[in-house]
Amino acid sequence: MSYDENDSLSISILNGTTNATNPTQAVLIAFQIGRTISCLCIVGGILGNITLIFTISRSSFLYFPYGLLLLFISTFDIIRLISTIIYYLLQGNIIPLTLSTLTIYVTLYRYPKNVTNWLKVFLAIERFIAVKYWIKNRYNIHSNHAKTLNRLRQRKLLLIILILLLCSLISQHPNLIPYRFISTRIDPLRLLIVNKPNPNFYYANHLFNGILFTIISYIILDDLLPIIILIICNTCLLYQIRRLPTITSKKLADSIYILFFLTIFSIFIIPRSFLVVFNLYTNPEYINDTIISVVFHSFQGLEMINSAITGYTCFLSCRALRKDLIRNLQIIFHRNNNVLKSSIIELKTVSQERS
Repeated sequence: MSYDENDSLSISILNGTTNATNPTQAVLIAFQIGRTISCLCIVGGILGNITLIFTISRSSFLYFPYGLLLLFISTFDIIRLISTIIYYLLQGNIIPLTLSTLTIYVTLYRYPKNVTNWLKVFLAIERFIAVKYWIKNRYNIHSNHAKTLNRLRQRKLLLIILILLLCSLISQHPNLIPYRFISTRIDPLRLLIVNKPNPNFYYANHLFNGILFTIISYIILDDLLPIIILIICNTCLLYQIRRLPTITSKKLADSIYILFFLTIFSIFIIPRSFLVVFNLYTNPEYINDTIISVVFHSFQGLEMINSAITGYTCFLSCRALRKDLIRNLQIIFHRNNNVLKSSIIELKTVSQERS
C-alpha cells in the first residue's frame, strides 16, 4: 500500500538504496516475517480460492445468492493476492518503481479489497434475510414459490453486485491518477515507499485534498464501515440461529459459520487503517521508525490471511461444499481413467491390426 509523504506508510521494499542509513535489525526481522507469511498466503490462498470457484461453479451453490456471493468474494481475493505478487516484484526491482507501476499496484490492491469487504456485508445481509425467511416458511422452503423467489433474489443480487463494482470504481478512481504525486521513493529506515504529493494538483477545479481522500476512502469506506456492519450482522445472526429448527437449519447454520470466520479474519485489516491515521496526524519527527515499521510489516502478513483463508474456511465450515468437491474430483478422476483406458485399447487394436 502507498500513501502520501506525510503519512509515509506503503509498500515494504528490501533492495539497495543510495542512502547510507540502513534499517534496524528489528525492521528487517519484521519484514522477513511479513514476507514469509505473505508468500505462503499467495500460494495457498490462490489454490484454495480457485478450488472454491471450481466447486461452486459445478454445484447447486451457483444458483443460490449465498453461493454467488462466495464466488465473487473468492474471485476478488485472488486479484488481491495477485497484487501482492506485483508488490514483491516491485520489491526485487524486477518491475521498476515508477508512478505508473505504483498506480497499477495500488489499484489492484485497494479496489478488490473494497469490493470484497462490501460483498461480505451483502453476504451477512443475505444470510439475515434467509434466516427470517426460513423461520416464517420452514415448511415451504422447497415449494415452487420458494424456488421462484430464490431466482428473483439472485437476479437482484447480480444487479446489486454490478452497482457495487461501479460505486467502488468511483470511490477509488483517484488512485488511477498518478500525477497527483510528484515522485515516489524508498524510505531506507522503514523499508516503505514514500510518495511526494503534488501541491498543485487540481481535481474538478478544486485543489485535491489527499489527506481527506485517504480518510474517507481508505479508512472509512474500505475498512472501518464494512467491518463494523459485519460485526453487528454476525451478532444478530448468532442470536437468530438459535431459533432455527435443528434439522432444517443445518446448511444455513454452516453458511453462517463461514461468514463468522470470514469476519474474524477481516479484522486483521483494521490496524493498518489506524496506522494511516496515526501517520496523517503525527509529526514525522516524533514517530519511532522502528516501531511503526515493525507493526506495519507484521500486519502486512496477517492481512494476507484475510484473502487467503476464504476457500479453506468455506470447505472446513460447510459439509455440503466438501461433498461437492469430492464428487467433482471423483468425476474428473473417473473421466481421466476412461480416457486412459480407451487410449490403451486403441493402441492395442492398432498393434494387433499391424501384426
